[in-house]
Amino acid sequence: MISTANKYALKLEDVCSHVGTFELKNISFELGGGNVLSVLGPSGSGKTVLLRTIAGLIKLDSGKILLGSHRIDDYSPKDRKVGFVFQNYALFPHLDSKLNLGFPLYIRGKKKKEVYVEATNVAQELDGLPNYLEFKPSELPEGMKQLIALGREKLNECNLLLLDEPLSQLDRKLHIEMRTLLKKFITDLSKTTVAVFSDPEDAIALSNYIMILDNGEILQYGETFEVYNNPINIKVMELLSRLGLNIIDLEIVGGKIFKTFSVNLPDGLYKLCFRPEEIEVSNKGLEVISQKSYIYDSSRKIIECDFKGQVLKLLVPKSTSQKFKFVPTNPKFFNL
Repeated sequence: MISTANKYALKLEDVCSHVGTFELKNISFELGGGNVLSVLGPSGSGKTVLLRTIAGLIKLDSGKILLGSHRIDDYSPKDRKVGFVFQNYALFPHLDSKLNLGFPLYIRGKKKKEVYVEATNVAQELDGLPNYLEFKPSELPEGMKQLIALGREKLNECNLLLLDEPLSQLDRKLHIEMRTLLKKFITDLSKTTVAVFSDPEDAIALSNYIMILDNGEILQYGETFEVYNNPINIKVMELLSRLGLNIIDLEIVGGKIFKTFSVNLPDGLYKLCFRPEEIEVSNKGLEVISQKSYIYDSSRKIIECDFKGQVLKLLVPKSTSQKFKFVPTNPKFFNL
């Protein structure tokens, strides 16, 4: 049980809400103050609905939302002390970057001159942003828009930060740079954070807890690497596999698979699942012949091969020959 004594701790109890015919169903979890939770799931799984429900932008049908010792689902959105960085940044098109950045101070009654000073100070902490303070949103690169949306929450008096797909608008090169900056920003802010992602690599890199959501329900929740290493079913493992998932139908007979490898499982029919990157080329492994190959990076390639009539995708060193053997390093077995 996670303590909720900290004023930044978040707890949901059997939370239900809906948008049109879509329903968020009995969502319950606890997140200790200062922790970062990534919510991962396919499109339409309810990730953004969950964020908007916590923020009070979608009405609760039933259940409770607590922040520290306070039940906040009775509060209006503006009284919940919840910061929200929207996927489209929600910047004001007629305001320059300084006023967009300092807007939380401006609406609390501070004069523009004071807002500009504090906004400029925050901008100094965000790489490259000081060069764009006089620009309006339409004149800004995507990365700068994201920095303004994040920096604004540093000036917001919030106890909980919600991020909706914070990296989805960025190209690949900028994506990696911003992910590093976002990690530093969240760490420095030290607020409880719930972030929605579609990319498992982002979700894993930025959080210490992870929730897998599908069709409005929690499939699995726990510490990030515990969930990654021990998915409860194939669906969870697929959602946590950026390069896809290899699935081999097999039978365990006499405690062995393919009459060769011993496993500590009862005999029966199983699906063997492993990620393309979780393999080791070995002389004592399963033999395959490469049919197609694609360059992945400077030292590795992705190959497609046939194994007993099933197509596998494997990430291997570029020097790997067409015919080779491999061993899955983190295999998972699921009952049929």
